[in-house]
Amino acid sequence: MFLKNCKPLLNFPELSILFFKYRIIIGLTLVLPVPNTYAQSPYILRNSVEHHILDRIEILQLSDTFLMSSVNNLEAKNAVEIVLPVWANSELSEKEKFNFKYLFKQNIEFLPEKNVPGETNNSFFKNNNEENRDIENINKEYFNRNPIWKYFYKTQAFFWHLETPSFSLYVNPIVHIQYTNERDNSNIIFQNTRGAELKGYIDKKVYFYAQILENQRSFASYVQSSIDKYKAIPGQGFSKGFQSSVLDNINGYDYFNARTYVGFNPVKSIQIELGHGNHFIGTGIRSLLLSDFSHNYFYLKLNTKIWKFHYQNLFNELSPISTLISRGGDNLLPKKYTATHYLAFRPNQKFELGLFETVIFARENHFEFQYLNPLILYRAVEHFLGSPDNVMLGLNAKWNFLKKFSLYGQILLDELNTKELFKNSGWWANKFGGQIGVKYVNAFGIDQLDLQLEYNVVNPYTYSHRDTLNGFSPFSVANYSNHNQPLAHPLGANFREWIGIIRYKPINTLFLQTRIISALYGDDIDGKNYGQNILLSSDTRPNEYGNFIGQGNKTTIFNVNLDISYAFYHNCFVDAKYQYRLTRQEKNNNISLYSLGLRINIPDIPIDY
Repeated sequence: MFLKNCKPLLNFPELSILFFKYRIIIGLTLVLPVPNTYAQSPYILRNSVEHHILDRIEILQLSDTFLMSSVNNLEAKNAVEIVLPVWANSELSEKEKFNFKYLFKQNIEFLPEKNVPGETNNSFFKNNNEENRDIENINKEYFNRNPIWKYFYKTQAFFWHLETPSFSLYVNPIVHIQYTNERDNSNIIFQNTRGAELKGYIDKKVYFYAQILENQRSFASYVQSSIDKYKAIPGQGFSKGFQSSVLDNINGYDYFNARTYVGFNPVKSIQIELGHGNHFIGTGIRSLLLSDFSHNYFYLKLNTKIWKFHYQNLFNELSPISTLISRGGDNLLPKKYTATHYLAFRPNQKFELGLFETVIFARENHFEFQYLNPLILYRAVEHFLGSPDNVMLGLNAKWNFLKKFSLYGQILLDELNTKELFKNSGWWANKFGGQIGVKYVNAFGIDQLDLQLEYNVVNPYTYSHRDTLNGFSPFSVANYSNHNQPLAHPLGANFREWIGIIRYKPINTLFLQTRIISALYGDDIDGKNYGQNILLSSDTRPNEYGNFIGQGNKTTIFNVNLDISYAFYHNCFVDAKYQYRLTRQEKNNNISLYSLGLRINIPDIPIDY
């Protein structure tokens, strides 16, 4: 039984001492020897074109993909190493080769002989199966561009870049402008995102990455209802109101966000990274273990890769509430902390099994040093401390088979009493969830037609905790959230959900996607906590027994997205979208949305939950 008691612990060292110690560790490891090659690199962004290309490569088993794991933080360097041996395979379709070249353009720093046009003996683009191929023209097409004003767009993928023996820097602008029309909504729905993305390397030992975004945005009515309920913009932190000085019906939110990190390898098999961002564990559309749905947070990450094992440690500083609850931006948000272990084992390229555990501290504003142990089970430490905290365990697995399919799934255990489970009593503290999904690439023999189906289910009160936040009751400290946003599934708990995705690329520059969601969850009624809102203390539950998925105000969602994206230049897209959403609660509420947008150097992340 994983039932825990919440007891405050006192007299712990200040968190500043922790950071001081890590500054010493980082300072010492920087002087350790590292081979004179790019040791590590920034990650491929989830939801990007690159990410889907690599997913296809793994399922089709086109290359050695031992470097990939379900932590979903595949490094750009490793991505190039996966594709290099197979890009010129004569059995690949022209669309697949185009995909590989797209990935190469995005990660030009890892390509051998990329600036040697005409030297066919060592040229990267030599293809033994096509001896008459014009290597010089290919190199010129993809890498040796005629720059704008001598400095800009020397390559297709980067607005500006600098390469020296000891330092390299790659910079791109980011633009995402979108207009949406919602039926029966007089307000104009818009997105105006501008920013910059940069990545670089110092002495080929230290890598860094930054994505900095400034936004003005309004949302569809169903998203605005969620913002009003949870006092948080999905995926964002501090915000202020925005009102156009020209038109009254142009209003929304103004917010700034940044994802930044720096990392290095003290030794060959261990990587240390420090930054602000979020993480994802799993291979599905959702994750019940750790997802990138919430606002960015400060983290320290250790990656250890030995033989067929990938072991990741995460130490995070989070906020139990949002700035919209703390009454603006002039107040220091309270803090909470998590520590996470994830151990992935890949005996072969077809199968992976991962063990997950995390602890969320049931106290405010100070770290618990005992959770810094990178090896010990957190449940044991939590018992040492008197069992005050929220510990969760999980299992993640995937199996790629027949060079077309990938079967994947997750199990999440928050608390469990097997005696009550077998009695089918509906005991509130049997808190767990599960996921099962399948991917089918090149479906029915059609090149670039990919299908995915996923089912997620989570019991009421899962991810919640019994403690309360001082001054902000009934909110909990040790629930599994950050800035009023779940760290796992965006629906929280007390739900079941089906998701289906159809992706097709009829030509190299045209991307079609259909995304269908059918979900059921139980909302709160009359201020009573029926287990869907994980932010609330579980002590506010109305019933000990007889709990079930969908209890409370039964709500069903049926959502369909139809997306068309045309790439008019590398990583530059024109997007056209249609969305239909039907919500059934006390009464039916259906909406239709039409969108048109421009997107440059940024993935499209839908808000359709």
